[in-house]
Amino acid sequence: MQDTDVVKMEGVSMSAGGSTRSGAPLSWKAGTMVESRNFLGETPDERRERRKKALIDAALTLIYSGGLPAVGVRSVTAQAKLSSRYFYENFTSIDELLIESFREVATGLLEIGMTALHARQLPDPKAASADEILDTFRQGLDAVLGDLVADPRKAALISAVTASGPRVRQELQQFVFIVATAISSDVSAAEIGVDRASALYIAGGVVQLAVAYILGDIEIDRPELVERLARLTYGAVAGAAADTASAD
Repeated sequence: MQDTDVVKMEGVSMSAGGSTRSGAPLSWKAGTMVESRNFLGETPDERRERRKKALIDAALTLIYSGGLPAVGVRSVTAQAKLSSRYFYENFTSIDELLIESFREVATGLLEIGMTALHARQLPDPKAASADEILDTFRQGLDAVLGDLVADPRKAALISAVTASGPRVRQELQQFVFIVATAISSDVSAAEIGVDRASALYIAGGVVQLAVAYILGDIEIDRPELVERLARLTYGAVAGAAADTASAD
């Protein structure tokens, strides 16, 4: 090996002289090269988290381009440019990778949607007009759709989860419950008549229609879909409020 030759490893490029390309010191332990504790300002935990995110990102890319059959330990690690040992550093199986990927995507979408909803506060939710409530719904729904449009891999993942094994599919159902809980426990939502049943209906319908739109399963433009979702949501809320009023 000439002095100019380089051995490339995840996070490290080592020259024949035994140092990293950046000059970081190396040590040998049980026949394995071990980097010093901090490398390029990253702690071991930070490096591990970076590798985990790279694996999740790789899974999203592979699912988008080839569906679930394209996702395996070898393909994911190759896409992430990591060795297989780093896969097992973070996950025990492909199912676990899918679950973690879905949780990350779902959590982000929920945060985006709720933030957009709260950006337009109704002074008095009980006295709000239909147009005011619809505008609030439009804002939240458009924010979620915007994020899915910006990264269609997320919609592909959600769609793939519905066709995966029971353990992974359970995560989708759990996500719907979490969204429903977030909606029904919101003070403004509760004041305009959103109960848990209508929240479950809203959450499930929004997720399915949004994914179908991103994947091209329904022919509709974004403004029209936002409007339709907003009105379906309002219809569910108004119906629940009417039922509550008649019961009283």
